[in-house]
Amino acid sequence: MKVWVTRSQPGADRQAAELGDAGHDPVVAPVVRIEATGSAVPAGSFDDLVFLSEHAVRAGLPALRAMPWFVSARVFAVGRRTAAVLAEAGGRAAAPGDATSEGLLALDDLADMRSRSVLLVCGAGGRELLQATLAERGARVARFECYRREPVRRLDPRVLVCDAIIAASGEGLRQAARLWLAAGGRADVPVLVPPARVAGLGVEVGLTSLHDCDGADTGAWLRGLRALTQD
Repeated sequence: MKVWVTRSQPGADRQAAELGDAGHDPVVAPVVRIEATGSAVPAGSFDDLVFLSEHAVRAGLPALRAMPWFVSARVFAVGRRTAAVLAEAGGRAAAPGDATSEGLLALDDLADMRSRSVLLVCGAGGRELLQATLAERGARVARFECYRREPVRRLDPRVLVCDAIIAASGEGLRQAARLWLAAGGRADVPVLVPPARVAGLGVEVGLTSLHDCDGADTGAWLRGLRALTQD
């Protein structure tokens, strides 16, 4: 099956290689580019660092290492891939198996946050669930928005012959739908998405055939593609 891989680099190439190994024909055409913001680390010291993507590690870690409180902070990562990128850079982080804000919030170490200060290392914008919930649990929470996602303006024409689309996030789905529909792509193209909350955006973005893969790892995507071929 020819599949449009929409996620940003370097994850797009990793995902394409995994799909290719499974016999699919991936087309890599990210819908956003990642750019560093150059923002300064928020003032103050922090007890806990939470990296919300591998991009956050790459863009934010150099500045954070210069902070005097960095060596004593507890470190968390949104999922295993983000934790692996941190490990490659010489760091260690606790990470949930469920690579979502909900997964992080289920960790025992983030249950009682009274009198703790937390720095979320993230991109500009995004969900507010983690920040709001940690604050409700008693934490002082700040954001270090060290990168931004810049939408791609034009669709790669190779994409229009794809049989299915993989959108790994709500923002990825919105941008993929914008490019696809503007180029005349059909609204009922099968779109594989990770959690149900992303699948619920289908009506909003104008795509009608969204398939919840119940996960964002390789196995989940492959199960979703297998289900499409069996329909």
